[in-house]
Amino acid sequence: MLGRVDDSLLAQLALDETDPAPLYRQLAARLRAWILAGTLPAGQRLPPSRVLAERLDVGRVTVTRAYEQLIADGFLSSRVGAGTFVASLPLPAAEEHERATRLSPWGRRLVEAAAADDAPATTRPTVDFGFGRTFPSIFPYDVWRRLLARYLSTDDALLSRYGSPAGFGPLREAIAGYLARARGVRCELEQVVVVSGAQQALDLVARLCLVPGDAVLLETPGYADAWDVFRLHGARLIGVPVDDAGLPAERLGREHAARLAFVTPAHQFPRGGALPLPRRLQLLAWAHAHDALIVEDDYDSELRYRGEAPGALQGLDQAGHVIYLGTFSKVLFPALRLGYVVLPPALCEPFNAAIRFLGRGAPTLTQAAVADFIVEGHFERHVRRLRRAYGARRRVLVAALDRHLGDRVQHSSDEAGLHVMVYLPLALDERELVRRAAEVGVGVYPGAHYHLTEDGRTPAPSILLGFSGLAVAEIEEGVRLLAGVVEKMARTAHATTAHATTP
Repeated sequence: MLGRVDDSLLAQLALDETDPAPLYRQLAARLRAWILAGTLPAGQRLPPSRVLAERLDVGRVTVTRAYEQLIADGFLSSRVGAGTFVASLPLPAAEEHERATRLSPWGRRLVEAAAADDAPATTRPTVDFGFGRTFPSIFPYDVWRRLLARYLSTDDALLSRYGSPAGFGPLREAIAGYLARARGVRCELEQVVVVSGAQQALDLVARLCLVPGDAVLLETPGYADAWDVFRLHGARLIGVPVDDAGLPAERLGREHAARLAFVTPAHQFPRGGALPLPRRLQLLAWAHAHDALIVEDDYDSELRYRGEAPGALQGLDQAGHVIYLGTFSKVLFPALRLGYVVLPPALCEPFNAAIRFLGRGAPTLTQAAVADFIVEGHFERHVRRLRRAYGARRRVLVAALDRHLGDRVQHSSDEAGLHVMVYLPLALDERELVRRAAEVGVGVYPGAHYHLTEDGRTPAPSILLGFSGLAVAEIEEGVRLLAGVVEKMARTAHATTAHATTP
């Protein structure tokens, strides 16, 4: 029989009367943890309830109830006249825990991708040029609340049943109608599926269409979050540098054979530019030649501030090669977490099966409100309002860049989207610029993250400046402060170069 429990160990059993959990549950939880950890070994005799109650300065009933709970759970045993003992349990060793929780290759890739994306916490800058944000006062929240209240107050049946995995029928109809009018998308209702954001759609496409080692063709610079999804599924990434008109489809050769291509033809992310018709047709011909799929991410096609956005690539597809992807987050509000995908007919059944088995259907209540938002005309009115508001902000940003930085920097002239990619003088270090800008209260974002440079080459320094979440005065002040940082760094770089070349 083991000796009595060491007093130094009992001293660690101090209970917290401010904790909402009852004292006996606190005591039971701590004893249970010690037993599982082996701190209290099998056969260890516990102090009598009266002794432990005095030691902890609690009522005896507290200890009695804790012991009774642990006896009922099988952690302790009690013998009349002998006392209360730790039960003999088949506890695994620590190394067995580690083996049991070993990750799959997918899990290890996920951890690596998450670690690469984790940025150190910093204080929020005074002027934050974060992109993809919305300006709260523009969205008609009064209309949104009324639409939600309509279903909360009158449609109990909607709330009491699970919705279709493919999405709320009226919303799918509304999406199909809107896409036909605004984007030239050609589809039947069965091809439209509502998803919980673009990342879910990409994950499902990768699960269904890729096997480890398959090649995926990507724009560079491009949408890094999509790259992460494809990497997680073991794809081999092939980057194709873009120019001012997007992906140079006319240059695709045998070395670009791939199972899938991911493109942003309406407004290339993040550089800017729209894919012209000849390149669209050449990209479709490439897909036909290689029996490949194209994921067309049309994430901010509504936000074009001069002229009309070119129609969707999907509308030109005659052979079922294009998967069309859209989201409401950029034009409504990010917390909505609602997107949609238009599938080639052959993918409809497997995609819906995947959503059904993975249990990832979007909330029906939210879908119902969005359906009414579209059908009653609020969506297109809101988009027109956004174009005016964000177009004005973009013009202010570009004018401020031209005024304060002049020909020191270059940027896209494509009047669309929610950010501007700014190319810096080659002598400047973009990460150092980001750090120094933060020191003066300006948040800007490095462009290197969006370049696929697996050959080790360093891309030209650049930063991304979003404007959709800022007021006009903030944009002006932020660019003025940023220009001061660029000017100081440029002078330092020039002086260093001059000193190095002086004989």
